[in-house]
Amino acid sequence: MSAQAEPKHWEGHMHAAKAALDSGNDIEAELELKGAIVASEGEEGDAMQLATALNNLASLYDAYGEYEAALPLYQRALGILEAAFGPRSAEVASILNGIAELYRAWERTFDAIPLYERAIAIQEQTLGEDDPELAATLNNIAIARHDMNEYDEAEMLYRRALAIMEKSSNEARPEHADVLVNLAGLLDDCGKYEGALSAYREALALQEKALGPEHPYIATTLGRMASVLQAQGRNGEAVGLVDRALAIREQKLGEHHPELVQSLENFAKLLRKAGQADRASEMAERAASIRERIA
Repeated sequence: MSAQAEPKHWEGHMHAAKAALDSGNDIEAELELKGAIVASEGEEGDAMQLATALNNLASLYDAYGEYEAALPLYQRALGILEAAFGPRSAEVASILNGIAELYRAWERTFDAIPLYERAIAIQEQTLGEDDPELAATLNNIAIARHDMNEYDEAEMLYRRALAIMEKSSNEARPEHADVLVNLAGLLDDCGKYEGALSAYREALALQEKALGPEHPYIATTLGRMASVLQAQGRNGEAVGLVDRALAIREQKLGEHHPELVQSLENFAKLLRKAGQADRASEMAERAASIRERIA
């Protein structure tokens, strides 16, 4: 008879879960994380190991929109962390932010707001008012306020997050650009077009420095800037930005990729508004050609 394999310990399950996630095998990762939970629940189990496994499994469910499965896992992990570190610890603030993000993604923004606010109060006390983690939470609650059409409050929170990021690092960071993009979108929604363009330009410079000039995020930012210019009737200026954004997408996807159809059709409309009928026809024909290939 062959000997039975020794049951995995927590570390073995967590290592296997990470390997499964890295290879894109989320089903295997789920099984291993559940195994890690069981392994840390025994008589000699470690509470912090249990909290980590619960949080990781919740994050996996959260990423797939399985909010009802994720929430009780997050809440159980929160209870463990509160017991271990106290209710006003940085560890508790981190998981509060995660639960709030789940609620926001679940379109339960009213439930998210008090959790963000509690996390911010803890971070201000434990980390200080210039900490990057605080800036990230401020950005998250600003998005929630923006979603609720609380524009003045959201703008104040975005600008506070940006002020912290500018103080805390001299390097170009993608997350700094992300907050600028969020602020620009808010200003655009408020009809503050010049402010929006200024924020987008600053974000674009940071993205180019941090990610390189051909990154897909660059194309997205260029497209958003072009939309602001179009709202101002500055179609000729918008054309140059969309041209560059399209080139980036073509380089990444190839000139005949189905995802280019909408971009080409939108570009054709813009070119017509800008008085460039010949190029508009060219783009429309390219879009039609790709549609035929798909069919």
